[in-house]
Amino acid sequence: MSFEPVELLFRRMSLGKVDAKVYITLLTSGPLTTPQLVDELGLHKPQVHTALKRLSSKGLVEVRKGKPAYYRAVSPAILEKIYRDESDTILRECLKVLYNLQPREVVSKYGVWVFRSFKGLMIKFKETIKNAEIDLAICGDPVFINNIKDDIEDARGRGVNIYIIVYEVPGLHIDEKKLPRISKIKKAVSGDLLVVADSKIAILTQRRFGPSVEPDYGLTIEEPVLVDYLLHDFFNRWLRSKVIRDKPLSLPTKYTIFRLALHEADRILKAGRKIYGVFQGRWVEKSEEGVVEGIILDSVIDLATGLSYFVIDADGRKIRIGGPDAIVEDFAASKVELKEVLNNG
Repeated sequence: MSFEPVELLFRRMSLGKVDAKVYITLLTSGPLTTPQLVDELGLHKPQVHTALKRLSSKGLVEVRKGKPAYYRAVSPAILEKIYRDESDTILRECLKVLYNLQPREVVSKYGVWVFRSFKGLMIKFKETIKNAEIDLAICGDPVFINNIKDDIEDARGRGVNIYIIVYEVPGLHIDEKKLPRISKIKKAVSGDLLVVADSKIAILTQRRFGPSVEPDYGLTIEEPVLVDYLLHDFFNRWLRSKVIRDKPLSLPTKYTIFRLALHEADRILKAGRKIYGVFQGRWVEKSEEGVVEGIILDSVIDLATGLSYFVIDADGRKIRIGGPDAIVEDFAASKVELKEVLNNG
């Protein structure tokens, strides 16, 4: 039997390999005297004496005074409690210090960051979903989607609009019943592991060798241009993918993912419903921030030219509203709110 896990845990408690050996020997053969431990382990007496002193200070060894003195190890259950209490205390004090640090002024807000730990990357995926306020674009294989399923359903409960593309992996069946309980899921033939939240941050990695092999690295992307490219690619995949669930949208609702807002508005208009839009963003010509609202007359997505925009009636004035990177439209929207206009209102 390998005692490596025990030695690893002891290292985390600031104890060494000799300490672990003494504890294990006392647990299996104790109570023992110091000379008996020396004979059992083949160590020098000062080494055993120092180990017993360290273990006693941690509460991991008990001593029966006398001539000679006998030592015995506490049970693994007590070891677990001591370790957890010590770890919790250290973590609590550490976080107290870190949360009270005042960061220096950030020179550059945007960028692309490389993450080398897949375990840390999965935490980042979950954290990004947890922090989403308006919408999420998610892509992944069934294993990945299942790992973040609870976080997705929590986001749905907060009213976040969620779009999922799940892609097939050879030998791995997509069980539609096990997918998250959301209304917008499609199936593609390939893809990456991707989460984009509120059009502000994207977490991206690739599984090159199937779900059983963890990726070597992942990216945290905060650069707006790159996030927009990823959302553009996601939207095109969404249009091409096979529907698993695509229920009609409930209004009112909000979007930061402009093309998805256009797509949903187009479906609503074609169903004969009347909708009102509220758009936050900037005027293209003057680059001044503002809010525009009015009845949505048209929702245009021209895949050939790449033009995508709303046409609204704002108190008798027709205004063309594009996405955050709009150039030829009148207004560039970073946030869209869609409301239904009732017949009596």
